Amino acid sequence: MTKSSFQSPRQPVSLMQDGEGQGKGMQDQYVAIDREALLEALLGPFPLPLFYKNPLGHYLGCNKAFEDFCGYRREEIIGKTDFDLSSKHLAELHFFDNDALCERGGAQRSERKMLTANGAVRNVVFNKAVLPGENGAPAGLIGAVVDITEHKQAEQELKKALEFAEGILIAIPDVLFEMDEDGRYLQVWTRSPELLAQQKEMLLGKTVNEILAPDQAAIAMEALRTAGQEGVAYGRCICIALPNGETRWFELSVARRPSADPIAATTLLAFSRDITERKQAEDAINSVRTQLLSVLQTMPDMIWVKDMDGFYLLCNHTFERLTGLAEAEVVGKTDFDLFDIERARFFRESDKAAIRAGECILSDEEWVVSQENGQSILLETRKVPVMDAAGEVVGVLGVARDVTELNASRQKIHQMAFYDPLTALPNRSLFNDRLRQMITSAGSRGERAGVMLIDIDHFKVVNDTMGHPVGDELLCQAAARLNASVRDYDTVARLGGDEFAILLPDLRQGDDLGRIASSILEKFKDGFLLDGKEVFISCSVGIALYPGDSADANDLVKYADSAMYLAKRSGRNNFRFYSKDLTANAEERMRLESELRRAIERGELELHYQPKVLLDSGAMVGSEALLRWRHAEMGMIPPDRFIPVAEDTGLIVELGRWVLREACQAAVELNAGSQAPHKVAINLSVKQFQSAGLVKSIAEILGETGCRAEWIEIEITESLLLDQKDETLQTLSELRSMGFSIAIDDFGTGYSALNYLARFPIDTLKIDRSFINSADRRNEELVKAILSIARCLGQNVVAEGVETAEQAAFLAANGCGSAQGFLYSKAVPKADIIALRRHSPVGGSSPNEMWPRG
Repeated sequence: MTKSSFQSPRQPVSLMQDGEGQGKGMQDQYVAIDREALLEALLGPFPLPLFYKNPLGHYLGCNKAFEDFCGYRREEIIGKTDFDLSSKHLAELHFFDNDALCERGGAQRSERKMLTANGAVRNVVFNKAVLPGENGAPAGLIGAVVDITEHKQAEQELKKALEFAEGILIAIPDVLFEMDEDGRYLQVWTRSPELLAQQKEMLLGKTVNEILAPDQAAIAMEALRTAGQEGVAYGRCICIALPNGETRWFELSVARRPSADPIAATTLLAFSRDITERKQAEDAINSVRTQLLSVLQTMPDMIWVKDMDGFYLLCNHTFERLTGLAEAEVVGKTDFDLFDIERARFFRESDKAAIRAGECILSDEEWVVSQENGQSILLETRKVPVMDAAGEVVGVLGVARDVTELNASRQKIHQMAFYDPLTALPNRSLFNDRLRQMITSAGSRGERAGVMLIDIDHFKVVNDTMGHPVGDELLCQAAARLNASVRDYDTVARLGGDEFAILLPDLRQGDDLGRIASSILEKFKDGFLLDGKEVFISCSVGIALYPGDSADANDLVKYADSAMYLAKRSGRNNFRFYSKDLTANAEERMRLESELRRAIERGELELHYQPKVLLDSGAMVGSEALLRWRHAEMGMIPPDRFIPVAEDTGLIVELGRWVLREACQAAVELNAGSQAPHKVAINLSVKQFQSAGLVKSIAEILGETGCRAEWIEIEITESLLLDQKDETLQTLSELRSMGFSIAIDDFGTGYSALNYLARFPIDTLKIDRSFINSADRRNEELVKAILSIARCLGQNVVAEGVETAEQAAFLAANGCGSAQGFLYSKAVPKADIIALRRHSPVGGSSPNEMWPRG
């Protein structure tokens, strides 16, 4: 037989399932090849048609005898099912037989009809056995086909003959001998004389000892003696060499022939059935079983079988290795003989549970494999009852797999899925899950619970100035302090960035939340040691209460977040409880954001301009462009309501570009036909200043509007300069070189570091209105100090918020050159500022003559 008869067109046939392949090395591949060679050597030469299938009924392989019998080439068989090769009715019978066999396991012998390629229907006997896989599930089945078509036909003919001969030969399917007690052949009936050891004429009168080989003759004589004594003898099998040189197997069934003559000699009827095909099939199956037992020994899982009383029937090498017991020490023993009493009881109970369940049960067991170092492994154990042919439970099969590494991987995956990798705190996913559990528990018990959201103040400054690794270290230290501030059963989680959250179940005292929040703030008062430096960092805390604020998980988080932002807006380093006003404010903020996104396209935005005048002459030398929003329904919306929204959402960049274009256009109109320049001051926010391509965008707007840079003054805040970044200096220098003047707005209100006044290209300082309108005389000294600094640095000064003539006189007397405020004019539309520009005195006029008191 050629090798192709037992392999698929692309790869060798293997009894191993596909799932085994990847984890094994080259050595296993060689084992698979050796096994295929062995399978070919065992099954190939058999004249008996043999095949094997997978659990789905697809043919995986067959021998040459099967090809010849079916009339199909092997290529036409492999991969097909009985539905492809036979009629639907016959295919369904085969399918149900195979399905039942795979379900119960073991072997099966059945007689069925079989359709060959030429259309002939043959009567056959299928001898099949299930091939178990690694996990005990059927990996397929192997079968041998015995053609009994002629046998069936002979039975029909014999039946007619027996009916005609008064039933004498009813029980003769193959060969019937009449013999005496000495084993002498008296008569022979057969329709297959080729199955006789010698021709019929040569047999008659001779004894078994003269015809058969000594060992086979002994078996036959023993059957004759038993039948002579007991009346019958069944199941003796003998091997006979036929005249044609073929050796065949026969099964003897012997009975004492009844006789009405008590003195007649006793004769025996011996029925000889040719079982050669059956023996070949049994040998083939036994060979496969032996091979499967060899595979069993090479499997990495522990495998064992016990009987109903718990006695071990077999175990494999892995069982021996992990238990340290040889198979000879295990077989015939119980768990009570092999293990400590507690473990033995556990094993016995799990065996009984599998038997009671009638199906596979799964359990995890920890085994100590090294008493010296206490090393243990985790076993995933499956136990399933073993059934006999009658469906009765006769034992328990156990398979245990070492899942120590798999379990460690599962734990790692769980850690990655539900815990923050930096702080090892629960992440947002686990936080949300525990939040829902807390609400459910609190609701069923009638308890109060709380949710806190914590944000680290100025965390971005630490990240930007000290680097992200230092920022990560701050987060870890902050996590430790938060954990130290709460109770053992509270949950501290990191939601992302510098945002943390705390779940506080079972609140019994009214001040629990406030006390815990105060404890958190207190712990943050101690400095953080970061990169060898002591850094002082605070945090802001927002609190929402269940069920007082809400019974919905999402609402509680949202409300705590609103309270946290209120704490930030209230100066940071404190905590705030949620109130319904916060929701109203948040809803208004959301509406403002939504409307603001469409304000430009609707044409709702406009610029007003507040004049900037010289204190000594009252002449208008410039103006500050101030953004206004005239909403169709809400009316005029003040800047302090919508500018923070624009800052938080990033809309400030788009708004700033619109303001810049409108202000440049206004500057062109204000400077048309005038010799004295009129500077229009434009505020740039930090986010707008830090946006990419700012200088290029400004240059494009100058080109589009025809505005000259010297007509524009750019106002920035001190916070932008405090970053002390080279990028800031470079951008300011580029703008200065283009001809823009640079002013610091609200000077003196930030965390000033006066060295930036000399480092950055600053032209003008604008004194904040809080210094001008204060009744505290110390502020007058601060104003004088600012004016003195500006004179020393050669910088101009503009006072904001001037409302009275006395304030103007004070400023003028101390060297302040310019001012703006209600004393001169409020911010007015573009048409009005242009009109004021035309009537502004060039010099020598009293301010009161031009500007009425605001």
